[in-house]
Amino acid sequence: MKICKFISKDGKKCNSAIVSEGGFCFAHSPDKKTKLKTVEKEKQILTEKFKLPKPYPMQQIRKNCLECCGGGSKTIKFCASVNCPLWYLRFGCFPKAHVRNNGEKYAQLFNKENFGRDKRYDPRMLVDEMKV
Repeated sequence: MKICKFISKDGKKCNSAIVSEGGFCFAHSPDKKTKLKTVEKEKQILTEKFKLPKPYPMQQIRKNCLECCGGGSKTIKFCASVNCPLWYLRFGCFPKAHVRNNGEKYAQLFNKENFGRDKRYDPRMLVDEMKV
């Protein structure tokens, strides 16, 4: 494994394992282009080099639903897009597990008939007005 070649005036060595072609880490590289690497590039190199695990599919589904609904867990609870293939998994777990962990009253959140116009959870209502 390569380690950064940088040595400070005090004689201390840099122990960074993320090294570019020149033998220096991103922080100590004399090449300006290498210094301008983003944090995302460093994460990508770490993932490839050390084989960091990727998020589980359920976590990715939950993250996708959070982005789609506007970032709130309360908005995910009353998501009105029932035609979405991920709608049943929007809580980041299977429906039976969610009902088992939170109680039987949450079973109504997985019934598509409760969502829609002029139904119990109408998309025109404010999320604060909706209750389980």
